[in-house]
Amino acid sequence: MTGPSLDSMAGRVCLVTGAGGGMGQVIVTELARRGATVVLVCRRMQAARLLRDQVTAATGNTDVHAMAADLSDQRAIRELAAAFSERHAHLHVLINNAGAHFHDRRLSVDGIELHLAVNHLSWFMLTNLLLDRLIAGAPARVVNVASDAISDTRAYRIGPRRMATIDLDDLQSERAYRPMHAYGSAKLAMVMCGYALARRLSGTGVTVNALHPGIVATGIIADSVPRALKPIAALARPFLLTPAQGARTAVHLATSPEVAHVSGAFFADLRPRRTPEPSYDTAVQERLWQASAVLTGLADQDHAGTTP
Repeated sequence: MTGPSLDSMAGRVCLVTGAGGGMGQVIVTELARRGATVVLVCRRMQAARLLRDQVTAATGNTDVHAMAADLSDQRAIRELAAAFSERHAHLHVLINNAGAHFHDRRLSVDGIELHLAVNHLSWFMLTNLLLDRLIAGAPARVVNVASDAISDTRAYRIGPRRMATIDLDDLQSERAYRPMHAYGSAKLAMVMCGYALARRLSGTGVTVNALHPGIVATGIIADSVPRALKPIAALARPFLLTPAQGARTAVHLATSPEVAHVSGAFFADLRPRRTPEPSYDTAVQERLWQASAVLTGLADQDHAGTTP
């Protein structure tokens, strides 16, 4: 991804969540290499500062800043948004890269199932809280790192495909919990609310797109494998994409002039791709949006993205 033809990001402020993971590290490094002001978010400040120093050393860009937040915690998300807004009047690129997979059904400190809390509600809340900064920075871009699990929730691609679904009466998997289905459904919620946000932001100069990075050798892939099968799964690791390969589409959506005016789309391998047909149901998108606004405490607040 390096070379003289890199699209310059000088003067652009970029915020990247999930920066400590393999793909996140590549994304923040590539943005810094292009001259952007990069604000990287890790779960812990020590890791964020270490990564900041590594990125600065690798790129020569000293305009790299460390922030920390546990994105399963809504108070921490509010504090992150407030701290960013205090330091930056504009936001040009928001890459919602944070994600997680959990074998067992667990609840966040807010009492929300963790797949939903981390993989969907965190980006939903942070993006809404920063909408004023994004609109002020227009042209600006929101890039959501989703997953092909929206189309197939099988841990191993054996047998019939199992598409992720949105059950508005059971968003938190209280009736039945299957880890990959909960993960895929949360990412599907991310994609569908992304489509809804793209509609809301039409005409503002802020675009919203999502992507599947490919099957990347990351912690999420490792965590999604049943414990008993981990020794077998390790044999497949050499055939997975590297974090650098997985990051290509996210960096493309964040920086390329080719997609400057594209919004409300889903990409894989640098190209647009249709998501499962139920994901385009605008009535379900709107109901999901409102449910997400309630779960994040944004339903009664004045944010540009929370009203049709």
